[in-house]
Amino acid sequence: MKRHHIIINGKELYLDFKSIINSMFDIVHVTDQEGTTLYCSDNYEDFFGISPLEMIGKNIEEFYDLGYFKPSITKQVISSKKKVSTLQNTFNDRKLFVEGFPYYDASGKFSGVVNVSTDITNEEKLIDELKAVKELGSMYFEEINKKYTENNNEAHLSLVFRSEIMTQTVDLAKRLSKVDSSVTLLGESGVGKGVLARYIHENSFRNKKDFVHINCGAIPENLIESELFGYNKGAFTGADQKGKLGLIEKANGGTLFLDEIGDLPINLQVKLLNVLQEKQITRIGGSKPIDIDIRLITATNKDLKKMVAENSFREDLYYRIFVVPIEVPSLRERVEDISILVSYFMDIFSQKYLLNKKLSEKCYKIFEQYDWPGNVRELENLVERLVVTSNGDVITSDHIPLSISESIDSDTPNIKVNHIINLPKAVEETERQLVQMALKKYSTTVKIAEVLGISQASASRKIKKYSIQ
Repeated sequence: MKRHHIIINGKELYLDFKSIINSMFDIVHVTDQEGTTLYCSDNYEDFFGISPLEMIGKNIEEFYDLGYFKPSITKQVISSKKKVSTLQNTFNDRKLFVEGFPYYDASGKFSGVVNVSTDITNEEKLIDELKAVKELGSMYFEEINKKYTENNNEAHLSLVFRSEIMTQTVDLAKRLSKVDSSVTLLGESGVGKGVLARYIHENSFRNKKDFVHINCGAIPENLIESELFGYNKGAFTGADQKGKLGLIEKANGGTLFLDEIGDLPINLQVKLLNVLQEKQITRIGGSKPIDIDIRLITATNKDLKKMVAENSFREDLYYRIFVVPIEVPSLRERVEDISILVSYFMDIFSQKYLLNKKLSEKCYKIFEQYDWPGNVRELENLVERLVVTSNGDVITSDHIPLSISESIDSDTPNIKVNHIINLPKAVEETERQLVQMALKKYSTTVKIAEVLGISQASASRKIKKYSIQ
């Protein structure tokens, strides 16, 4: 190749294009308009197994026929007179990204082809490795999810907890899963009563049969009877001509979970009581009783005892279903569980939406201070919203709704009592939470004592008493 010179700012510079090309990592191959090689970069042999001396003066067709270049970019460019790009695998298992460019003389006449090849072997390997890691991660996630969501003798993934109060609740549920007593789950909306009901079923001897979940408040009153008890063909106008299997019958051998039992119409309370007493149902429009064997679990966020007194819930049904009550704690009663629940939901929704989001430490602190009136359901919904609406990979406190941030910043006391417990224990638990909250917000016992209105010595003793780190 010739040396060329240019003048920049009055200085003459000489350019040796061969040296420039040979200093590149890319492989360069130049032919004339017939495909005869005019030039190859020094690294050509490393990738194609042919030295530049062997190539120069020879037509590309000779080597194409021997299988060196397939596909042949040069042939395609000569034919089309346009830029062409493709991937090539070399004899030594390297992968190249090849681009062929037509070049023209001063008169605009097509003069030949310049091929520039870039070694992308490592990039391809990296992509393959990333794909493998992603597939492996998906497999692990599916296995973890499967472990908890399938029927098994262990746990359900949604039962994510480490607090003492939730540990006691789940332990009781597991003990009750081994017997067939009727269980009523009590607690606010969104605490996870349905999850606990399924946990009881999955750990029972009935776990090979159906778990049928019915929300008594979600089915219109004029339809709930046919949904629960089923009907024979022609039972009423508009009925399916084949008849219909009722949900109670569907649960035969398994577990029937009646959520929001307090919303069950009074006339159906009588029919449900008969089912529990006689262990039989009769479909609408039918006359033949059908034997059933079910385990009943109910749930409510209402005061059934009060409803009995008000004659809106049958007393005989109340005593039939209220054999063993389980109080499911609210999320504000199990603050220790918030961070692991958040991490769990972050993983769930990042996987679902193919995102890789992280939550800042400040967000975790805000979540632990918030009251969560909607409990775990509210937490789950908020995490999903933050994952799909936040910009960037890190979710910060700026993304959290003002309604939550402002409720935390308020100086107004927000202590709530949800059920009757031993007063000294309640006072002690309230004190523990206040000390824990103050310690999270302030780093010195002087400041903690100031905000709690106690002496510094008392603050130190209480921190030690509750083993708060």
